[in-house]
Amino acid sequence: MLLYIGYPHPYEGPPVSKSRDSLTLTQLRYFTRVAELGSMTAAADELFVAQSGVSTAIHQLEKSLGTTLFIRRRSKGVVLTEQGRAFHAAVIHVLESVDDAVSALSPGQLTGTLAAGCFTTLAPYWLPEVLERLQASSPGLTCTVHEVTADQVISLLQRREIEVALTYDFDYGRDIDFERITEAPIYAAVAEDDPLAQRSSVSLRELAQLPLILLDMDKSTNYFLSLFRDAHLRPVVHQKFESMEVVRSMVARGHGYTILNQRPAHDFTNDGFQLVRLPIAGVRSRLQTGVVYRSGEPLSLKSQAFLEACRNALLQE
Repeated sequence: MLLYIGYPHPYEGPPVSKSRDSLTLTQLRYFTRVAELGSMTAAADELFVAQSGVSTAIHQLEKSLGTTLFIRRRSKGVVLTEQGRAFHAAVIHVLESVDDAVSALSPGQLTGTLAAGCFTTLAPYWLPEVLERLQASSPGLTCTVHEVTADQVISLLQRREIEVALTYDFDYGRDIDFERITEAPIYAAVAEDDPLAQRSSVSLRELAQLPLILLDMDKSTNYFLSLFRDAHLRPVVHQKFESMEVVRSMVARGHGYTILNQRPAHDFTNDGFQLVRLPIAGVRSRLQTGVVYRSGEPLSLKSQAFLEACRNALLQE
């Protein structure tokens, strides 16, 4: 398939030559993955093609454009030149437009691949249903999903390794947009034989005096601790774990309490003990669940389908 790209905007290049009529989508797709991965070998591995094929495509692309797109660094991969960066920004929009144009020929029948992300603690609860709904609405679309932490969300979006992600509204900065779907619930959890288990609710002040088993995951950590800071309280952090199931098991065995957002379908832990969930009086979650994507770029039709699947899953009655 041949593709002609016009100039001068947004890529300022040398005078147009006839050789530019030979630019192909394959060359452009190879170019974007090399640019984003910083390696021709890594791009070849991901694309399941020979490294020589990627190298040849990039060489032909540079020859057609009459410019150098990459600086080759021996044993250290490649980096974009100034012209390469400008060209990369333009090509991203071209490829997305091509995908959307093909999809527009058969509305409701999206094809191709979508790379998405899902925050690691949301994944067990929502990801299977989101993917089921996406498969039902767009059976021709293949969605590959990365389980991610908050810090990984930013880097993967910036490197264009994912287009969109289901996550919480942590502070991702001005370069990331967040579209709210719903507010995440919040509750305290204690062991079934804990004295608090007989209560209908518990206060944050009461909890601050007890040992806290903290879910310790980058921005999640700051969120849970901020609940106490906002109330001018200081919790007694007894243990920290990155796994929510470890946190739940520690609490169910009586080592302290925890505060969580996601609610499993049952209150049993993996080792067979039981938790009791308690509302926290006077405390609102304020943590929103939704979808993030790169700011300033319209969502592709594939990303819109992912967003809609997330919205339908999270807002189901």
